Amino acid sequence: MDAGGGSKGGMKADINVTPLVDIVLVLLIIFIVITPAVNNAVKLPLSKHAPKVDQQEDQGVKYLTLMFTSKRDPRTYEVTGPGPILIDDKDAKDERFSIGNEAEQQKLIDYINRNVSQHVDKRVFVKADADLPFKYVNELFQACRKGGADEASIVTAEDKKEGGQ
Repeated sequence: MDAGGGSKGGMKADINVTPLVDIVLVLLIIFIVITPAVNNAVKLPLSKHAPKVDQQEDQGVKYLTLMFTSKRDPRTYEVTGPGPILIDDKDAKDERFSIGNEAEQQKLIDYINRNVSQHVDKRVFVKADADLPFKYVNELFQACRKGGADEASIVTAEDKKEGGQ
């Protein structure tokens, strides 16, 4: 027996690729199954905008809260773009702003500046429609920053179970 790889009947140094292909296919199937679960876990449940006054009882500080609605197609009820920005305060319920054009956006920035400049904690809360694309919410965040707010936060809703809990 010749162990040296001679011309007749010697050992071959070929790798058996079948187990490697099996392992790669099993890993591929695992990643295909796991990927949709990971993508769905990233969604945040954003609040549905219901007007009420946000006020911290212990400090008596009233923060500016903006409600960002969306325009919807009346037939399909799909989001077609950003709607008006409302103020979540009973005293300013008639105020409406838009980020669609420069003049409306400047009025919003001025309103934010007037309300935020009075507080030490310059914070703005945003209640955005859950179906509104984040690029519009980001534009509102940039307007808050231009208006002098140190921080802008999205208000999320808690899941409430029915039945007295």
